[in-house]
Amino acid sequence: MAVDEEVTRLLALRNRWRAQKGELPGVEGSMWKLFATEAAQRHSGDILDILGAEGVLAPEAAGAPAGGRFEEGFRAAVVGTIYGGTSEILREIIAERHLRLPRNR
Repeated sequence: MAVDEEVTRLLALRNRWRAQKGELPGVEGSMWKLFATEAAQRHSGDILDILGAEGVLAPEAAGAPAGGRFEEGFRAAVVGTIYGGTSEILREIIAERHLRLPRNR
């Protein structure tokens, strides 16, 4: 998890650096969003596995660990791979623009 967080941070810094130079992030923005949202989804699932049944208690449930933030975070992580561009579309953008692979449609 720590490595994923560091990679996410470095990708975000690269986007910020390009923006400060007056450039558009381009494919780097897609790379950051894809990596960050999928890492968040993996981490949320891992946390729920570690916590067991209590991990899926909703925020309003009595005894929910950390006030239900883990369950809420898991739901948000799933949605995060959809809004702002689905992971599949972002993979296609990266493949075409960064890896120079042919269109896959």
